[in-house]
Amino acid sequence: MAVTKLWSVTERLGQVIDYATNPEKTSANIKREFSPEQYQALADVIAYAKDEEKTEREFYVEGINCNVAIAREQFITVKEQYQKTEGIQAYHGYLSFKETDISPEMAQKIGMEFANEVWGKRFQVVVTTHLNTKHLHCHFVINSISFVDGKHLWGEEKAWFKFRKVADRICEKYGLYYDPNPNRSKQSDYLTMKEKAGMPTRYSVAKEAIDYAIDHSKTLKEFQFALKEMGYAYNLSPSRKYWTVIPKGYDKPIRLKNLGADYTNDRIVERIKENRDRWAEIEPFQRATYKPRQYRMQTRGQKLKKKGGLYGLYLYYCYRLGYLPKYKKQNNARLHYLLKDDLMKLDKITDEVRLLGRENISTDEQLFSYKTSLEEQMKNLIAGRTHLRKKRRTNIDDGQLQAAKDEIASINGELKKLRREVKLCEDIAERSKVMEENLEHIETEEQKQQRKEKSRYEQRW
Repeated sequence: MAVTKLWSVTERLGQVIDYATNPEKTSANIKREFSPEQYQALADVIAYAKDEEKTEREFYVEGINCNVAIAREQFITVKEQYQKTEGIQAYHGYLSFKETDISPEMAQKIGMEFANEVWGKRFQVVVTTHLNTKHLHCHFVINSISFVDGKHLWGEEKAWFKFRKVADRICEKYGLYYDPNPNRSKQSDYLTMKEKAGMPTRYSVAKEAIDYAIDHSKTLKEFQFALKEMGYAYNLSPSRKYWTVIPKGYDKPIRLKNLGADYTNDRIVERIKENRDRWAEIEPFQRATYKPRQYRMQTRGQKLKKKGGLYGLYLYYCYRLGYLPKYKKQNNARLHYLLKDDLMKLDKITDEVRLLGRENISTDEQLFSYKTSLEEQMKNLIAGRTHLRKKRRTNIDDGQLQAAKDEIASINGELKKLRREVKLCEDIAERSKVMEENLEHIETEEQKQQRKEKSRYEQRW
């Protein structure tokens, strides 16, 4: 059994889920004094959980401390009774079964038993079983306010990751699969597939940086200095069970022990100590890059750098990444540490540089002007879509209705493209500043290294 997270419902689900089209369950024929828009999120999520196409005409739909047919009204009654109608309206979660041969009756029974144990003493819950996927799964819609004392759902009552023990116990009771020792630190399938395909991930880049830092360090202090110089934040406290690092541009730390057996706390210390026996062979942290030449021809990078503007900045950055020109031989091992993380963002960088070239954008003013024009187009399209949606509710024939739906679908497609363009503009505005900082830092280091090598060369002669 796989248990997912519990999430809150505060507004229309809109783009998150398609709510059901059952007019008997979602229409506003309710004899209460509140606007149709009020509690719409509550209606949407309950309608989604009770979707007839997924529950075989609501056969697998039950309520705990409420009547499913009028669950929305009963939820609202509790909220109004305790004068807590604002904020989170409900919580929505689900329980998915690994087995493919489990019966819907059994799935619904387990879902009811689970919900009763976790929430049944204090909250109203709608429990349904969806049959529309390969693996059956139960949906839960829980009122955010307790009918017992009017308190909000909080603490361990919504700590979904703690419910695993309850789910495991019920699975064991009915002879279903459960993992008694789940590995919660393993990488996602997406990252594993990228690594197998030879593509960089934040884990592989971090591993490479740590290997480089260890190979050029004889003490733990030197190791920390190397990590800091490469833009990594770290927590290598001796009292900490698992050492962590945070790559530049990320917020979530990486536990080093998750990178492999050679990256545990003790093993890293051992690898650094092993370097002391061969300290004479260890190269300096910054490799020599200066080579004296009598004549220096202008390189492609220098030409791109002179182009200037946002477009020129992106072209020069791609050149430093080793992906411009196409025939340039890539050597990621010698790539500056500040640039390695951007190898994972090449698709986004490519889209951004194409936009800049296509629209001939060179300055921040041109970028924001283009973004404003996109937002204006979106505003007009949304207004047209709203008009069409209102038109669908009028008495029109089937042909006109289908034409309106087709036009709405076309508008949605255009809006999707425009939103993507707006997001690219926002990313360019943010990324360009980071690029400038990285290039400035790299060039400063290169100039220092060149002066140092030049001094050594002059001393020899």
